[in-house]
Amino acid sequence: MSSKSISKSVVWQLAGKLALQGLAFFTAPVFTRLLTTADYGYVSLYTSWCSIISIFVAMEVAGSIGNARIKYEGINIYEYLSSILTLTLIPFGVFLGIALIFNSSLAPLLSLRRDLIVLVVLNAYASFLISFLISKLDAYKQVEKSALISFFQSLIIIVISIIFVVRSKDNRAFIKIYSQALPTILIGLSVFMIIYSKGRCFWKSEYNKFCIGLALPLIGHSIAGLVFTQCDKLMLRRIQNESELGIYSITYTLCNLLLIIYAAFNNAWVPFYYDFKRQGKTEEILLHTKRYLKFFTLICVGFLLLSIDVFKLLTPETYWTGMNAIPLFVLSIYFNYLYLFPANFEFYNCMTKLVPIGTISSAIINVIMNALLIPRYSIYGAVAGSLISHIVLFGIHEVFAKFVVKKNYEYRIKMFIPGTVVLIIFSVAFYFLKDLWIVRWLLVVCIAGYLIYGIIRNKSIF
Repeated sequence: MSSKSISKSVVWQLAGKLALQGLAFFTAPVFTRLLTTADYGYVSLYTSWCSIISIFVAMEVAGSIGNARIKYEGINIYEYLSSILTLTLIPFGVFLGIALIFNSSLAPLLSLRRDLIVLVVLNAYASFLISFLISKLDAYKQVEKSALISFFQSLIIIVISIIFVVRSKDNRAFIKIYSQALPTILIGLSVFMIIYSKGRCFWKSEYNKFCIGLALPLIGHSIAGLVFTQCDKLMLRRIQNESELGIYSITYTLCNLLLIIYAAFNNAWVPFYYDFKRQGKTEEILLHTKRYLKFFTLICVGFLLLSIDVFKLLTPETYWTGMNAIPLFVLSIYFNYLYLFPANFEFYNCMTKLVPIGTISSAIINVIMNALLIPRYSIYGAVAGSLISHIVLFGIHEVFAKFVVKKNYEYRIKMFIPGTVVLIIFSVAFYFLKDLWIVRWLLVVCIAGYLIYGIIRNKSIF
């Protein structure tokens, strides 16, 4: 298993993630000028509810695909996929029925228009279907197909959204929602038909039992994960206003580029990590992990140094109050990245029951921190709450991996200290270098040169 194959997977994963999840980032300059801060906040609120509902209708069945690849090696994997997909029809039917019958009552509760209640359920399930297929492709290292699906989905949504929002004079927030939801629903329906036509297995108890054993604990984990990403927005909306939510959302969207990058890296790394673990290649794991940590840490530093200029370029001045929260966002994302190392170890050992314990505990802390800090510090309080919670999340899973699972956990806490210290130093320096753009850009050039040198020397991204 060569470094070249890992690098190839990283490149394709990054391309796919940037195409799919980077949609909001790359269209931010357009929509921040077409939408008011309140409109942007409303769209963000709809997206938050879509993400929340998606967790329940998906039942986290996609989380079992990586382990199924090993357990059911040699079978037509689409048999497994079509069987476990049937499980998701039950919660989807329940949510859709509730939306159809009680949409009038749910509208004020969710702070959404009545006609969006059914749409958000359909949109949530369609988004899950697309990510379900992509999870299969990632697990089987079919990264080119995964990236192409992401690219074409994003291209269709971008074109349709821009055309309709530009042409509309009123209700632009609702036009934006419909123009991104309807194409997603059509693509999701296509994926649904493809999986069942290839699998032709509506129900198989063995597959479903295996899936449920792994997936059910992950539902709590995913719900807690959503608390990190969505409760900040929902609580800001309730405690402050939609304008503050809009500023927070665009700042989060821009910093989310780092989340997109580490998600791509992790999706590329996990199949190789599983294979290295199965073959007992601990030295290979440690070698690539050290490079991986250094590479992503320096990307975070480079992002911090350039973020001020990029923020001003991509947003009008009405959004600029969010800039000072960027270092807190970056540190929060970095600790979320670090937690993946013990979490991947837990997943490999099929200890998914441990995963939600840590995530739910830290999510509760996040809610408490938000309640205490948002009334006084607004968006800065929301980000600080997330940072504290992600530090706790990483610490809890380190303890679980080392002292509960224990089965040859290869990582030591000292591996994560140097990168964390470097990032904290540059997070503080961010406030002193805000007006020294020449210094910041020279540092970025040096970092880029160092990373390129490392790739050439190692013949690998990490």
